[in-house]
Amino acid sequence: MPSGLALIRVGVRVSGFYGYLYTGRLVKSLLIRAYPQLEDWFKPSKGPVPKLIHITPLYKSRGDKVECIYSYADCKSSRKLIKCVESPKIIELNGDYYFYIGLYESGIKGLDIVSKLLNYVECFEFIKQRVCVEIESIEVVNPLIPAGDIARRVIDSKGVKVVFSSPVLLRDPLKTRRRQKTFIPSPMNVFAVPIYTKLYLAGGIKKGVYRRELLRVHRLFNETYTVFKTARVKWIYYTDKPVPALVGYVNYRLDINYLKHLEEQGINVEDWLGNIMAYAMTLGVGTGRATGFGHVEIKLIQAST
Repeated sequence: MPSGLALIRVGVRVSGFYGYLYTGRLVKSLLIRAYPQLEDWFKPSKGPVPKLIHITPLYKSRGDKVECIYSYADCKSSRKLIKCVESPKIIELNGDYYFYIGLYESGIKGLDIVSKLLNYVECFEFIKQRVCVEIESIEVVNPLIPAGDIARRVIDSKGVKVVFSSPVLLRDPLKTRRRQKTFIPSPMNVFAVPIYTKLYLAGGIKKGVYRRELLRVHRLFNETYTVFKTARVKWIYYTDKPVPALVGYVNYRLDINYLKHLEEQGINVEDWLGNIMAYAMTLGVGTGRATGFGHVEIKLIQAST
């Protein structure tokens, strides 16, 4: 399993905002204000270097349900035009929320972030409004534990359920000459970035090895016929222009025959799969992960399902 991954859950009280907002923007702002050295981590990556920090929008617990807080609208696209049939959802922040920070510890440690956030209280101007934030709780989560548990138990289950806990922006990993968006949540498209990051941090990217791992995950899991019912496109307002992103979840069924084939080839599937899932759960999937997109939860599909 990979070392160096850190996942932090932060409870925060927020007040003073009313308007259109993707709350990942506020999370990014408060983190930089609390720990200015993080600003460089949020800058766009150059060349083949993957982003090694991931944040989420704010979440709100409502009984047994959890709501991801952001503005969105019902929009349709026609050729190059986007027409929204309603105004974006208004966001009012006044209460208790939480968010996640995931990072690969290289230069900055998870404990550095924790120490800066402890007792952090501040009111500041944000999008022409005076917003007040107060950190209420911090919990460091070890992503290797749930990822390893899923990898161990996946053989006795029917597969995995990938929940898009924040909106997801996917790209086709095989179209390398230009960045091509995709809205098909296939296993290869969803796990492409975790695989890429894992290989990059292990010593660099070799195109043949990367494509081989993409093919493995593509053959090991099959999306079910419910994919277009459980996952859908939603138009998200990050700035003043709506962006199409995937929300919901997708079930992947395990191909037992291919699993046995990998094991016969001497591949430790538990370690290999656990690595990929740990990176996905910590650093997210798709693009825009440092701005609050691409957070996922991975769960087992039980045999009785």
